[in-house]
Amino acid sequence: MALRVIAGGAHGRRLRVPAGGRTRPTSSLVRGALFNMLEHRGWLADARVIDLYAGSGALGIEALSRGARAVVFVEASAVVVRTLRGNLRVSGFTRRAEVMPMVADRALRTLERRGVRVDGIVADPPYGAGCVQRLVDQVARGGVLDRAGWLAVEHAVDEAPAERPGLVPVATRRHGDTALTLLQRPETTA
Repeated sequence: MALRVIAGGAHGRRLRVPAGGRTRPTSSLVRGALFNMLEHRGWLADARVIDLYAGSGALGIEALSRGARAVVFVEASAVVVRTLRGNLRVSGFTRRAEVMPMVADRALRTLERRGVRVDGIVADPPYGAGCVQRLVDQVARGGVLDRAGWLAVEHAVDEAPAERPGLVPVATRRHGDTALTLLQRPETTA
């Protein structure tokens, strides 16, 4: 199976999806909706972004293609990381990317210890595993998201994250059984 980059500098480039059902790729309809929401708010241009649960890297590569400055890709599966690195080469973004082969919560703690601050995070955690709310809680408590930074989470409709101090929902869109929720850190926080 292959995906295509929807827009931007790498428009039309084919991205491989790891074989064996190891990932659940975000559909082009949902990816398009997500990036339209981000671009409409002016949140993507020159942004530093983390792609959590990166899988094939389609979300982070789309961000780079549409003008993000740099993306840190976080993916726990070594097999999937090989596909992700290949997709970065094909799309021409290896120099603007860092790949962290580890689980999402550990990567966020590692980045925070390194003093990394980003403008935004895109995340497509596994559905039905309780990851969505844990992720929102960790990002709200943590220091990796810059002032007025944003978190875009793809999730099952019935897993909508609850608001937390320091990270408030600003938009939600539904696409069938999938939902996208944008949350933002208030400028007075962090």
